[in-house]
Amino acid sequence: MNSVSIEILAILTAFLIYWSVITLLKGRLERRNVSVVGPILLIRTKRGLKLLDLLARPKRFWRVFGDVGIVVVLLGMAYMVFLVLVMDYVVFTSPPKPSPATNPRNVLLIPGLNEFVPLTWGLIGLIVTLVVHEFSHAILARVEGVRVKSLGVVLALIPVGGFAEPDERELLDRDRRARMRIYSAGIVANVVVAFIAFSVFFHLLGFLQPHVVVVKSLENFEDGDAILRVNGLNVETAKDVLKAVDEKDFVDVLVRGKDGSLREMKLKPIMGVYIVGIINNTPAMKVGMKANSVIIAVNGIKTPNVEVFREIMLKTKPNQTVSLMVLENSKVRVYNVTLSKMDGHGFIGVLIGGDYFCGAVIGYSKNVIDSLTNIPLSPEGLFRLTAMPFYFRSFDGITNYFTPKGFFANYGNLIFYLLNAFYWIAWLNFYVGLFNCLPAIPLDGGRLLNDLLKYVVGEKTANALTRYVAIFVFASIVISIVVPNVTFSI
Repeated sequence: MNSVSIEILAILTAFLIYWSVITLLKGRLERRNVSVVGPILLIRTKRGLKLLDLLARPKRFWRVFGDVGIVVVLLGMAYMVFLVLVMDYVVFTSPPKPSPATNPRNVLLIPGLNEFVPLTWGLIGLIVTLVVHEFSHAILARVEGVRVKSLGVVLALIPVGGFAEPDERELLDRDRRARMRIYSAGIVANVVVAFIAFSVFFHLLGFLQPHVVVVKSLENFEDGDAILRVNGLNVETAKDVLKAVDEKDFVDVLVRGKDGSLREMKLKPIMGVYIVGIINNTPAMKVGMKANSVIIAVNGIKTPNVEVFREIMLKTKPNQTVSLMVLENSKVRVYNVTLSKMDGHGFIGVLIGGDYFCGAVIGYSKNVIDSLTNIPLSPEGLFRLTAMPFYFRSFDGITNYFTPKGFFANYGNLIFYLLNAFYWIAWLNFYVGLFNCLPAIPLDGGRLLNDLLKYVVGEKTANALTRYVAIFVFASIVISIVVPNVTFSI
C-alpha cells in the first residue's frame, strides 16, 4: 500500500469515527442548538448579531456595495457558464485521462483531503473565506431590515462552510432588488478580499532574493541546494552564471544546503545541456547517444545552457551534419549527427532536462517569482488565477530557494508564512466567490438568477428554468469527473 492510499485510509477512518461519535451524541447536540444532518453539523450561535447591527449602520454604502455585487455576480456567472461549456466540450470530444484534476477527492476544497490544498494554509484561507462570505450576507440582510436569527458553521470533521440564517419570511417580503443585494453580498465580499490578499501576496514576492537551485545532483551537490554565489557574484539566472564563470579554469561556489548550512567548493566549470532521454528513431538514437549525458558544444561552439543551445539549433537545417561534444560518464565524446527536420530547422532527437553546471542539473527560482507575478498581466490571467493551485501550492518545501531581503531580512521564515497565508486566503476567496456565481440553486448565483428571471418571464417559468440550469450545471460537474475515470478504466 503506497503513502497516498495510507493517507486516504487514515482520513476515511477519522471521518467514520467522527460520524459515529456525533451520531451517538445527536440528542445532546440538538439540545445545544446544533443540527445533525448525517455526518454534517450545523453549529449555530447568536454571538455576533449585535456586531452585525453596528456594521450595517452605513446603509447607503452597503446598498451601493450590494448593487455593485449584482453586476459582479452576473459577470462571474457568464465566466463560469463559459468554463462549464468548455469543460463539457472537452469531456465529450477528447476525454482527458484520469489525473489529479479529475480525482473525486480534489473536487471539494477540503484542506488535507484535496491534494492541491495544504491542510494548515488551506484551513486558514477557508475560515477567512467562510467568515467573510456569510458575514457579508448577514450585514446586507440587516441593511435591508431582515432579521438574522443566527450565524453558524457547517462542520464535517473540519469546517466546510458557514451560514447566516435570515428570517426567510422577512427575506421574501423584501423587494427584488433588496434580495438580489443580499444574495450577491457574499460573492462580492470574497472578490474584494481576494483582490486585497492577492495584492499583498504579489507585493511580498518583491522581498524574496531568488537563487540558482540544484534540481538534480549528479556529483558535488545535493538535491535542493541553493547556489548563492559563483566567484563572489550573486547568481539568479543562466546569464548570471555564465558571466560569473567567464572562461575561468576553476570557480569558487558558495552553496546553502536545505538545512541552512553554508559550504564553499572549488570546482572545474563544466557547463552544458543535460539530456534526460533519447527519442526513438531519431538521429541521436542512430548514432548511439545516451540519456544522462551533457551536450557541451555544437560544431565547436560552447552550449553552456539551454538558451544558447536552442539559439544554435534554430540556425541549423535538415540533413545538415553537426558535431556534438558530449560528456558521458565523466568522459568527453564527439558525435557527428545528421539532423532530421522539425519546424523548418534541424532536429537531433534528445529530451532536454535543463542546464548542467559542475555536476548538477540546475534551475532558477526566479522563474517561480516571474511565473506568479506575470499572472495578472497575461491575457489569460483570469484562467490562470482560476487554476493557480494546479501549478503552485505554496512555498513550503522550497524556502531554501530564496533568501528574504529588505524589511524581512532579519525575520527568518516570517515572509514565507505570510506569503502562504495570503496566497490561500486570496485564492480560496477568489474561487469560492466564482463558484457561488454558478447559476444553480442553492448557490447565490442560482438565487439571484431566479429572482432576475421572475422579473422577465414570471415565477412559474423562472422556477422551471432555474431548476433545469441547476441540473445542467451539477450534471456537467459530475460528468467531468466520471467520464475520464470510467473511459480509461474500461
